[in-house]
Amino acid sequence: MMVQSPLKRQQVKPNLRKVPKPDITPSPPSAKKARRKKVGKASTGNVGFPKIKPGKVILAALIIGVFGFAYLTHVFATQKLLQEVQALEQEYNRARQMHDELKLKYDRMVGPAEIYQKAKEQGFINGGPVDKVIKVKND
Repeated sequence: MMVQSPLKRQQVKPNLRKVPKPDITPSPPSAKKARRKKVGKASTGNVGFPKIKPGKVILAALIIGVFGFAYLTHVFATQKLLQEVQALEQEYNRARQMHDELKLKYDRMVGPAEIYQKAKEQGFINGGPVDKVIKVKND
């Protein structure tokens, strides 16, 4: 046994979303074709993106390539200059160390004679060798 219910509209709250209702009226065949074309065009995935021409993409790739090549050339030139600067810095440090050693040697050779000469000019008397023992008389 089959039970059928009468076709009635139920009391339903209105839908708050704006959903277009299907067009029940028959439309001319040319409108259907136009609607199909629009639907087909929208489904290609280009929604929201501007159309970019291949020439612009190629031009952008070339510009990015030129800037990348210039950047890499700059990096390698900078590294080469850094190596040269470090080599010159090492050479300078060696030369400065040699200069300091030779100056110290020269000061040791010349220094005491100049000091004794200046002391004699000012009236000081040479104390002699340092190994002398000073004796103090106790009264």
